[in-house]
Amino acid sequence: MPRPSESWYFGGCLLVVALCADLTSVTAAEESLPGKPFDKGLFPKAYGILADEHRMFPVDMGDWPVKIDRSRQLFVDDYLLAKTERITREVHHPRKHPANPLVRPDKPWDSGGTVFQIVRRDAKTGKFRMWYSGYVRYELPSGVATRFPTLYAESDDGIKWTKPELGLCEFEGSKANNIVIQGGNPFGLIVEPNDPDPNRRYKAVVWHEPQVVPREGYFLYTSLDGVHWKRAREAPLAISLRGYTMPQSGIGDTSVFRWDRLLGRYVGDVKFVLPGKFRCRGIMFSDDLIHWSPPRMTLYPDGLDEPDSQVYGHLSFCYEGMWLGFLRMMHTQRVGYKQTTVELTASRDGSHWTRVGKREELIPLGGREEWDADYHDPCWDPILVGDDLWIYYRSVNRRPDDKNPKIGHAIGLAVLRRDGFVSLNAGDEPGMIVTRPLNAPGKSLFVNAEVADGGWLKAAVLTPDHKPLPSSSVDDAVAVTTGTTATRVTWRNAKELSVPDAGHVRLVFQLKRAKLYSFWIE
Repeated sequence: MPRPSESWYFGGCLLVVALCADLTSVTAAEESLPGKPFDKGLFPKAYGILADEHRMFPVDMGDWPVKIDRSRQLFVDDYLLAKTERITREVHHPRKHPANPLVRPDKPWDSGGTVFQIVRRDAKTGKFRMWYSGYVRYELPSGVATRFPTLYAESDDGIKWTKPELGLCEFEGSKANNIVIQGGNPFGLIVEPNDPDPNRRYKAVVWHEPQVVPREGYFLYTSLDGVHWKRAREAPLAISLRGYTMPQSGIGDTSVFRWDRLLGRYVGDVKFVLPGKFRCRGIMFSDDLIHWSPPRMTLYPDGLDEPDSQVYGHLSFCYEGMWLGFLRMMHTQRVGYKQTTVELTASRDGSHWTRVGKREELIPLGGREEWDADYHDPCWDPILVGDDLWIYYRSVNRRPDDKNPKIGHAIGLAVLRRDGFVSLNAGDEPGMIVTRPLNAPGKSLFVNAEVADGGWLKAAVLTPDHKPLPSSSVDDAVAVTTGTTATRVTWRNAKELSVPDAGHVRLVFQLKRAKLYSFWIE
């Protein structure tokens, strides 16, 4: 994986300058007046630069020190790398559970499909809990038409789910159902067990359509237990989009709200729809779920995407000491429906996002005869179960000529090795990975690696100026020949890292017929 050439970096700089010049070519008077037009120039296609790691950050920082913590360090981007030789990057696919789909539409109140799922595992009980919507239109007891009631399901093992009769909300004259909010999609679920008001320890951000409330928008609900909900305030915490104009009148209908443990703030990962009904993505921040920073563009298709591609959704989440995301790319011309694929994104600051690898499908669409052929939507972050990451996703087969029975939108499970999103690989010829200078937050080095027969992985410790440290060379290393998700790396005469007085070291990994997913120091 060679480093980009200086000319490539220079070209990236020119592109950034061109974009900035274009987007700031507004007169001062126009900038001060809301709704005034601006010089479009390269806009909006030039927004695609925002998700390109090297064009957005066009400086080679291979010799600059980087601070890490004791969390697992992933290779989803080039952030940690100074140099590689004979190394390739691979984006991995999770395996789909053989029992998929796990949650099907089988009740009158979810007859059109089970959609917009949020799955969490209770930290105390270990029970899996799901909040989702029923794809159905019906009338409230007041006679007002609505759709998408919020429903609740639970599971002891995450595979077999029950839809309990809660007796809370009426559907067609009966409360024998699992409806917890009568109309609205759950696009955020935040659990704050230390909230001083116990009735606010569960917080949901629910999107309402105009039939349910006087104004369409995202509304805050609170709960003691995640089942009994009450709308916390009459005004929306975020206003929904009305019309496709610039500037936007609000945010779109697949926006996701979450608490960010690394930033210590609430995050809105929001949908923009530009003139021509063209979808893209932005981000905004809040300290109280009420007052928000101005939404800023983050993800937009570019010239490498298929011509009919749009950004349909983006689910961002904290993972170890960084951020990852599931980017939903919509393709409008493939099958006559909004066929949607999922790829991986990454961020090192929680604000700027890059598209990983060669934009491979992370969870591949199923075949034409399968239930998940068209519309993937992983709606919430992965759950760590043992050494695996569980990713719940909904999908559907929308072709009317399919031979399999039509079941509507359903929810399945994809399982990935821990840290297993991306690996750096070497084949029969040994490869080498050299990191940037790192601080050492501990003394023990661990790797998450996969080693094939006849393969191995070794590590060395260097000073920032590439000088070997005593007893920590590749020749001194004890080879790792059996890969696990947590293998300690040692040397014949040293069990711990040797750190010079300057406090920074480079790590060198040499590997043959092996895949390195992550490393960490503790």
